[in-house]
Amino acid sequence: MASLLEREGVPLRDLRRLAPHTLICTMPARDFRRLHRLNGRCRCRIRILRKGGGPFRLRRLWRRRVLIVGMAAALLAAFWASRRVWFVEVQGCERMDEAVLRQALQEQGLCPGRNLRRLPLSDLADYVAAQYEELAFVELHVDGIFLRVRVREALAEGERMDLSRPCDVVSTREGIVTRITVYGGRAQVRVGDKVHKGQLLIAGHVTARDESMTYTTHAFGEVLAAVIYRAQVAAPSTVTAWAETGSEAPWAAIYFAGRKLLERACPFEDADLATNKKELSLAPWPLRVCYGTWREKVKTERGLSPAEQKETALFEAERMALLQVPRQAKILMIDRHTVVKDGKLYGVCTVTTEENIGYTKEFT
Repeated sequence: MASLLEREGVPLRDLRRLAPHTLICTMPARDFRRLHRLNGRCRCRIRILRKGGGPFRLRRLWRRRVLIVGMAAALLAAFWASRRVWFVEVQGCERMDEAVLRQALQEQGLCPGRNLRRLPLSDLADYVAAQYEELAFVELHVDGIFLRVRVREALAEGERMDLSRPCDVVSTREGIVTRITVYGGRAQVRVGDKVHKGQLLIAGHVTARDESMTYTTHAFGEVLAAVIYRAQVAAPSTVTAWAETGSEAPWAAIYFAGRKLLERACPFEDADLATNKKELSLAPWPLRVCYGTWREKVKTERGLSPAEQKETALFEAERMALLQVPRQAKILMIDRHTVVKDGKLYGVCTVTTEENIGYTKEFT
């Protein structure tokens, strides 16, 4: 049998004779079927002692399909969860209510369960900081499944700085420096320089001019910069408005001592009460009878003309751009224009402001 297998090109390994009529060997699984075709010539008895290798292991594992499906689902779930933020960690909230800040972040879509890696976190942080006077700076950073929110609160009225803490002054946003006044530390930028968010403006590490000594101090000062805020809004083709249907129904109510006793219900789903309602007083009793008219209204959509589309897009773009501007910023210029991209009209608004972009960052 062994010589016949060799002539047929079936490779054998570890061929051993256990008895005069018993041989044991190892062969590839793909050639095992050829044994049955050749066995007719030799009239031998074939027995499998052991199966080994990846295909047999996978075959045994495939019998436990529920386990395989569970493992695959667990791996997919772990991969899906690792791409999202599940915990929001806020640091630096002392005077401002942390719950208010978390609600503001949630309104911008910064909530647990979302994939935040493709969102413009820097722009969203500037937008949130601009909504509250208590905030001077907000920094957002995704760290695995954590969203780190670092808050720098603005000084309250009458509050003094703690000049004993060494720190730097860094930029809260991108802009072009228009004026810089240094009260402590050493300036690292000049008027006309373009600075980026997080760039060092006034250094708290100071080296003497003769390089004889180096010391740390509380860097502080005022760094004014021209900052640009942009917004782009697509022009709507239709607008939704309320319109009266012409249907009317009487309305009446009875008041006693300023308290409503009875009122006739409105038969319409949406309606306005006519402004020409009248009153009837029954003096000397504190009783009043009021009556008027319910006028039904419904929501309707109408198409906008090209001029109306342009004006609506410009108005919304300006509103969205102004919402990004901090309250303490001085608006220098507002530019509005329209652009056409891929056959669609967009309103674009650019607001240029002058504001203090420096905030103190303590040494770590």
